[in-house]
Amino acid sequence: MKTAAGKNIPIKLVLTLVFIAAGVVIAIMTPFSGLSRTGHIMMGSLIAALAVWIFQPGGGTLFIGAVIILFGGSFTDIPMSVIANGYSSPSLWLLIPAMFLGGALLNTGLGKRIVLSIFKRMNLSYVKILIGWFFVGLFFSLLTPSITVRISILAPIAAGVPDACRLEPGSKGRSLIVISAYSVSVFPGIAWLNGSLYGPVFTSYLPIGPMRDMATEQMWFQVIGVPWLLFSVVFLAVIYFLLKPQDKLSVTKAQLELMYDDLGPLSKKEKGCLAAFAFFIICLVLQTMLPVTINQTLLAALILLLFLNVLSVKDISTGIGWDIVLFFGIALSISQIFEVSGITAWLSPILTSLLAPVAFSPLVFVLALYGICIVLRFFDVAQGWISSAILAVATPMLYSDFGLNPLISLMAFLCGANLFFFRYHQPWLGQVEAVCGEKGWNPGHLKVASLAYAVLAAVMLVFSRFYWGLIGVL
Repeated sequence: MKTAAGKNIPIKLVLTLVFIAAGVVIAIMTPFSGLSRTGHIMMGSLIAALAVWIFQPGGGTLFIGAVIILFGGSFTDIPMSVIANGYSSPSLWLLIPAMFLGGALLNTGLGKRIVLSIFKRMNLSYVKILIGWFFVGLFFSLLTPSITVRISILAPIAAGVPDACRLEPGSKGRSLIVISAYSVSVFPGIAWLNGSLYGPVFTSYLPIGPMRDMATEQMWFQVIGVPWLLFSVVFLAVIYFLLKPQDKLSVTKAQLELMYDDLGPLSKKEKGCLAAFAFFIICLVLQTMLPVTINQTLLAALILLLFLNVLSVKDISTGIGWDIVLFFGIALSISQIFEVSGITAWLSPILTSLLAPVAFSPLVFVLALYGICIVLRFFDVAQGWISSAILAVATPMLYSDFGLNPLISLMAFLCGANLFFFRYHQPWLGQVEAVCGEKGWNPGHLKVASLAYAVLAAVMLVFSRFYWGLIGVL
């Protein structure tokens, strides 16, 4: 490990301490005009928490940062019920049963059995696997707007595919398959207004009136959907060439059939997991006709897993990555913390003043906003919810003064919101890692894919600028 100044002090620890010190100074010295003492304390706490999330000292647990924010909040007049409100959020209780369902698919071996039952009829190749993932991602995006749910379904199956293909842990082929499964769980669904939670949540931030009226399902697909569908295909193609192994898949249909036969009959736990999984899929398909929500369906599937003894007492404590759950709970709280502490109101005019000088050119605007969102994404750990709420405040000015449709602003924002440089950027990364473990991607290969995403997102914005002109949005 690298050390500072030739001494036996890890660089990451030094940088962590520097950031924490900066956070303490901000909290105590209150240097920002117009920001309350409470706002300074919470901003300082967030900076200290970010240091832990970025540099990952102490084994890299994300919960350390969550505790820092809870600790800082205890020095303010913000009620703990506000600071920790994310732990009662429906989104968190969407994540927990989804992770248990995904973990059960992997640990019982049912996920591997499903993969082998499909692939034993095919002559596999990496291209066929990626094409298959794309259409699977499209299918599930039409069933549920929850990326968390889609990943909980695909992650254990994605871990089983390289096992079936006899790919070594850490290999390019294994990373390619699992990263592509992650990407199709996230990207294609953005093309529909209700294909991910981004659509309903972020358009709800737009001011009621003309701005909100422009965010129809048809306009969303025309302005955002077409570029994102194209992007999803291009991203898969690019990571295929970046991570393509030198050797082709050597597994044959005969070998896959033999591996499937070696699994033997369904075990009792596999049968229980299959019952819960089938129940969940049927409810997803029929959700428009059933008076139940996705949360209720997932919780019912979790009850089935427990009732059928697929999950034991030990599985409750070790079956999922509780570190991700605890982090996600505090991340969901940050938006309200910023609102109550005054940070959101303090940042809004700053963002507006940054956007106005570049809004004269749509191309310059979307690229500049994308750059701003990249920077903000390192601080806005709640999947960009705070940034989007602030951006929504500026949309009337951008439309009246520069003719920029609010969905154009959201498009640039979405490109930044989907960055996945670090685990704290996207809880879905941790979800995949919690389910797949060493059967997932190589961290180095994930960094290559994340850099490819950042570059391709900028290219997509350039393409979109001219596409918007063709369809008359600009």
